[in-house]
Amino acid sequence: MSKRILIADDNGDALAGLANLLNEMGHEVAFAAGGAQAAEVAQQFAPDVVIVDLGTPVVEGLAAARSLRALPNGYAMLLVALTGWGQPQHREMTQAARFDVHLVKPISADQLDFILSMTQP
Repeated sequence: MSKRILIADDNGDALAGLANLLNEMGHEVAFAAGGAQAAEVAQQFAPDVVIVDLGTPVVEGLAAARSLRALPNGYAMLLVALTGWGQPQHREMTQAARFDVHLVKPISADQLDFILSMTQP
């Protein structure tokens, strides 16, 4: 089923690649230029899923999670951290920031499809 997915990433190439994959999977995609803009875009787009790249800087992505959760529909959306960091302390940080899922790059289409199946359209 098609989902409304917001991608927050400051890397244009990574954003385009993930957006193309999600579009090919039949999802509607919106973009934020990074974690700082994610809540603003989410208010307009009302996503089912938000994928936040934690790369630059980590604190921005963690702060974005808190801002997204503070929105009226903040707990209805699946919040996914996408990062190159997979150590236990990184997973603890994303869990404390109230992300639902912590994905370590690179991710496969199958892995992404499984994660997206966790939400209702």
